[in-house]
Amino acid sequence: MNTAIVILGSPNDEKGKLLSIAIERCEQAFIEHQKIPLAKLLCTGGFGEQFNTTDIPHAQYIQQYLLNKNVPVDNFLPQVMSRFTLEDALLSVPVIEQFNIDHIILVTSDFHMARAKYIFSMLMPNISLECAEALTNKTTEEMQRLSLHEKKALARDRMNLSLE
Repeated sequence: MNTAIVILGSPNDEKGKLLSIAIERCEQAFIEHQKIPLAKLLCTGGFGEQFNTTDIPHAQYIQQYLLNKNVPVDNFLPQVMSRFTLEDALLSVPVIEQFNIDHIILVTSDFHMARAKYIFSMLMPNISLECAEALTNKTTEEMQRLSLHEKKALARDRMNLSLE
């Protein structure tokens, strides 16, 4: 099996420091990499007002975090310069195809996984998909807000993907 660990982007600050959700995702990706050391890693995230306003792609911050944990540079696939979840999947498809990946371990936050799993499974129906949820350390109020956003976004994405 040719496996890739796909790490979905999340916010960093204006200086490029990863925020808690991004760090939680990186830590989960590192755990998955320790289980399958030969797996390739695909970091996602370019630029956007709500998650990265620096002049360095968010995916580079993710990759650097994992390099600092001694993940070999040769384990990384080309970065995906996406701005949102649907684009994470759309722009990952050519990389997955180019490197003949047949199994993905999708790493994102627990509150985000249902939508990410839906999108990736719709856009990559022939790829074996495994999910590795990063536990989110937020207050109950913050988690409710995030969950409500995801519920609305999943409904939107289901509608949009059913039109294709």
